[in-house]
Amino acid sequence: MSYTENCIAEESLPPRAGLKAIRSIDPNHGLDTDEVQDRIEFIRCYLLKEFEVLLLIPKQDGRDDFFVNDITVTDPQYSAFNTVDFQNQCHAFDKYGYAMRKIMERVRDLAIMHSSISDPVDRAMIAQRYENFLDIKFRDRLAVLIVQFQNCSCFEKRSGIKLKIAELNRRILEARIIWARYAPPENWDR
Repeated sequence: MSYTENCIAEESLPPRAGLKAIRSIDPNHGLDTDEVQDRIEFIRCYLLKEFEVLLLIPKQDGRDDFFVNDITVTDPQYSAFNTVDFQNQCHAFDKYGYAMRKIMERVRDLAIMHSSISDPVDRAMIAQRYENFLDIKFRDRLAVLIVQFQNCSCFEKRSGIKLKIAELNRRILEARIIWARYAPPENWDR
């Protein structure tokens, strides 16, 4: 056997690591760097042709009449919330309305918990928690206002106290409606 018979043909060898596969779909295939830059410039000019009329408008002088200062992210003034547009969209925060909404959500949660418990002792404990919650949030203040109303002799103060009493009664009634809706009595006999 000769040496040439034992050799493997170079065409049947796998490519060496230093070789790079040539992709025929590469747009830069066969072009040198100057030709690639010329092609990119031609495409840019072709795309700008659509905006040719807009580019004829003379550029305005660089007057800073915009209300936002030129600040960076690291500046303490940087915030999306300190713009006039954001301030115009914001309304005054209603603390009382938010507190009442959270109280009614708590009543709803207690009612749902009450309706989902099957043990009568636990159900009674949740009902007692509901009653205690109403006492803390509304009834204790209502009792104080009733005493103030009875002891007050000024008509203007009595009418103001009367409005507060009506508001607390309305909130208690709202809590009872929520309780009746989410913890109906027909669920008690399971």
